[in-house]
Amino acid sequence: METTNSLNAALKDKIRLDLIFRTISRCRKKYILPLTLTAVISSAIMLCIPRYYQVQVMLAPEYSNGGGNMGSLGSVASMFGVNLGNMNSSDAITPMFYPDLMNSTDFLVPLMDVQVETADGSFKGRYVDFLTKKQEVPFWLWAMAKVKSWFKDPGKLNDAKGYKPNPFRLSEAEDKVVQGIASSISCSVDKKTDVISITTTAQDPLVAAQLADTVKQRLQDFITVYRTKKARNDMEHVTKLCTEAHQDYKKKCNEYAQFCDAHQNVTMQSYRTQQDQLENEVQMAYTAYSSLAQQKIMAESKLRERIPAFTTLQNASVPVKHAGPKRMFTVAALLVLAFFVCTIVFMFREKVPEGEGKQ
Repeated sequence: METTNSLNAALKDKIRLDLIFRTISRCRKKYILPLTLTAVISSAIMLCIPRYYQVQVMLAPEYSNGGGNMGSLGSVASMFGVNLGNMNSSDAITPMFYPDLMNSTDFLVPLMDVQVETADGSFKGRYVDFLTKKQEVPFWLWAMAKVKSWFKDPGKLNDAKGYKPNPFRLSEAEDKVVQGIASSISCSVDKKTDVISITTTAQDPLVAAQLADTVKQRLQDFITVYRTKKARNDMEHVTKLCTEAHQDYKKKCNEYAQFCDAHQNVTMQSYRTQQDQLENEVQMAYTAYSSLAQQKIMAESKLRERIPAFTTLQNASVPVKHAGPKRMFTVAALLVLAFFVCTIVFMFREKVPEGEGKQ
């Protein structure tokens, strides 16, 4: 062969930078059109993508189990990313399950009714209305939704006052909204420290901050209800028994008082026996009531002990700068990619003498 491909010559044995730069120099004018088209098209596309803001909150849950007594074993395990703090816990839902919890419909559907307000004050209402009426979408997504509506009715949300969506059976429109809410919320848990990080995304900075604060509070409320459910049920049961015992004690006291008042001057043994029997019933009722009252105090103490405490490491704050899209970075990355692609194509097309490609 009298000629060889310049790309093969440049890559044979070792990279020939001189051949690469020589090809770039010879074809410099050919770069103008593809790079210009890349810059214009990518800029137009990126300008159509609306800006979004992100807010992050961080929580550290408190444990009331014996996991902290693992001693040096827990310290060694933490060095390898293993947390032994939950091994002695009786909770079925540990922090590692919080991301799955926040993706459940039971957690996401109530967020539709969260009251939000935009930073410029142009909107104030439910979060679901903000998503469906105020949120911007790229033109291609709008076009795709328009085309789909020609073949299938997308359905509408029920805006009736007091209407609550049923998480067990969502309509198609409600399911799309729930998926949108799920995509705007992310939760991660550090395996070593169990620090919970919640990140919310919205096209308005104030809405993002309000959503982050609400999600944090809802998560705390859910975990509090879950961890105190059994203790709360026990306390309610003991309280009910204590109330009934107190009423029975008062009833026995009234019966004993009425009997004594009606038979003050009676000395018959049968009346004395009945009086002693009523007195014993009063004492038994008081003993039962006193025991249940102590159990009620213990149940209340256990309930307070089961209430978890969350230390907020980072509160929600309205962001000053948007988190994305990174328009300049994306356009620059696409230009670099286009430059490399064009260089490879030009080197495939360019021919150089065989001797020029050798040392």
